[in-house]
Amino acid sequence: MMSELEVGGKVYVVYPLIEQSELLPQLHSASGDFETICSRFPSYNCGLLHGRMKGDEKDTALQRFRDGEIHILLATQIIEIGVDVPDASMMVVMNAERFGMAQLHQLRGRVGRGARKSRCILVASTANTLSRLKVLEHSSDGFHLAKVDLLLRGPGDLLGKKQSGHLPEFPIARLEVDGSIIQDAHVAALVITPCHSVVHYFFCAFFLLLFLLLLFAVQPSF
Repeated sequence: MMSELEVGGKVYVVYPLIEQSELLPQLHSASGDFETICSRFPSYNCGLLHGRMKGDEKDTALQRFRDGEIHILLATQIIEIGVDVPDASMMVVMNAERFGMAQLHQLRGRVGRGARKSRCILVASTANTLSRLKVLEHSSDGFHLAKVDLLLRGPGDLLGKKQSGHLPEFPIARLEVDGSIIQDAHVAALVITPCHSVVHYFFCAFFLLLFLLLLFAVQPSF
């Protein structure tokens, strides 16, 4: 970070939490690390940006970062979309394993938007998550990363709050594995029932899905 700052670069430091959590003491937080970062880089100005700030406070912090009044911006994933600072040249993501790969791909897109060469450094707190993070090192294809992320993390709850894990309520099909079959059933249902009711359409899709799953899962005995 120091070498980047010395040549006029601007740095994002991204955190999974706004404040330190007693339930997750191993995780870094933007507010919790603010004083530490300020003391380590006394010649440079630091700023905070997170979702609990008021709208005008967020706009002011981001504008000061654009204008060069802030050199290090400690932020949460709030900067994932819609933030454009062309001369921001470095990003450090703390506890990177807490973010999905598609989310990390979006985050690293906040740097390298100008002429300056950029870097994104993912800091993991556990070694067993490095293999997942290394996928990002070898691919910049957002669609591929989203598919890998879905396969590894699972879709979570469709109607709940859980954002990862596999769906126990679907014992036959798994969205992350059988997604192409579900899509084939969707297309087939459109062909069979182009003018029928919505209820009829969903019933056809459901039974076609079951048929396709059984067709691929059950092998003939002869």
